[in-house]
Amino acid sequence: MIIAVTAQQGRMDAQVDPRFGRAAFFMIANTETMEVHAHDNADGVGASNGAGTGAAQMMSEQKVDVLYTGKVGPKAADALEKAGIRVVEDATGTVEEVLVKAAQNAPPTSGGGGAGQESVQFEPAEPVTEGAVRVAIPSDTMAGLEAPRSGHFGKCAYYTLVDIADKNVVAVQSMQNGGHVVGGCSVPVMLLKGWDVDSVVVAGIGGRPLMGFREEGIEVYSGHGATVQETVDAYLQGLIGPISQDQVCGGGPAV
Repeated sequence: MIIAVTAQQGRMDAQVDPRFGRAAFFMIANTETMEVHAHDNADGVGASNGAGTGAAQMMSEQKVDVLYTGKVGPKAADALEKAGIRVVEDATGTVEEVLVKAAQNAPPTSGGGGAGQESVQFEPAEPVTEGAVRVAIPSDTMAGLEAPRSGHFGKCAYYTLVDIADKNVVAVQSMQNGGHVVGGCSVPVMLLKGWDVDSVVVAGIGGRPLMGFREEGIEVYSGHGATVQETVDAYLQGLIGPISQDQVCGGGPAV
């Protein structure tokens, strides 16, 4: 699914632009590949007329499935409807906040992904068990505690979410990862935040996603283990601690 969000700046933390045709930027995200890019709408901002219909044409060319914005005029709305683009008006908050909610509830689709690609459905995680903390561990399969531990944070196939209370595992669930984001790992950070994760245990992580987790109040631990169970055991025994700066992968956003 391709999602577009009108934005006041070309950044994930930018506020939603209430305008459509004259929005400063369009942030366009692919929920299958998790790629996000900013489209500068300078032409629309400076247009004397037809900004809305011009933006609608651009949405169609980008194969957008759903548009989040403040308000759409009647002519643009008609053009978007003819293009089969669903419009969600009165969107507020940051682009990041809108994409978190949109990605978690996106239905399976092949829109914009090309024939033969597998769709990714982002379903909300089960609520955190009362009195528990939630730890996320990158995993290669959806086998729960028996899943092999993934050495990649942003490119792992799944995140195993483990709820822990009184040093006991009280719930386990596997959530599918959409993939690595071009230019950083902000979307996985957003997803884990949306799944109410308190801590994540990684084999390695880049500087940008580490900073993103810290900004969201999510602790990042460095730990080893061939399986999720082994990593959880080390966590429960206090054998792993917060990641240090010298353990961060080089190259900024590399993971």
